[in-house]
Amino acid sequence: MTTSNPEMPPSDGGTATPASYDGVRLARIALTVAVLLGIVLGGILAVEWFVVKRLPELTPAALTAAEERWDERGPASYDLDLEIEGGQPGVVHVEVRDGVTTAMQRDGRTPSQRRVWDVWSVPGMFDTIEREFDIAADPLHEMGAAIDTRVQLRAEFDNAYGYPARFHRITFGGGTEVYWKVTSFVTK
Repeated sequence: MTTSNPEMPPSDGGTATPASYDGVRLARIALTVAVLLGIVLGGILAVEWFVVKRLPELTPAALTAAEERWDERGPASYDLDLEIEGGQPGVVHVEVRDGVTTAMQRDGRTPSQRRVWDVWSVPGMFDTIEREFDIAADPLHEMGAAIDTRVQLRAEFDNAYGYPARFHRITFGGGTEVYWKVTSFVTK
């Protein structure tokens, strides 16, 4: 009768020893740790690359500088296209002539309420971003998020005119995430 030792694998003709079994066990543990470490690092890199969209953190000073650049150099007439991701994804087209929004479509449809047209003009985007600072400061009351929700704002502004080229509200702990980017800006 052969008794089995729980510390040793079944005998394969006398070649397995307690020391070789410990080596296999250590190798498995090392492999498991390496895989878990790879998953964690991969997750961090994925969040950094895909979620954060590689944008600089938005500061009030950066927003003010961009608005001043727009006020100094921004054209009065332009066409603007952008893509929106997040809670309400879509594609927006805006036409502005002499500072007035003359046409706007979201996903190929013109909104019936005229007030919506100005939201995606450059001044409207600046107003939206300014409002985002209030949301980030108090997500619980401003967007009904969970008490431990944290909001991070990131943005990139056009070097020549100052318009918001990309914007990202990253929400940690609950709440809506928003990302949009200008895909075309043509002066008229």
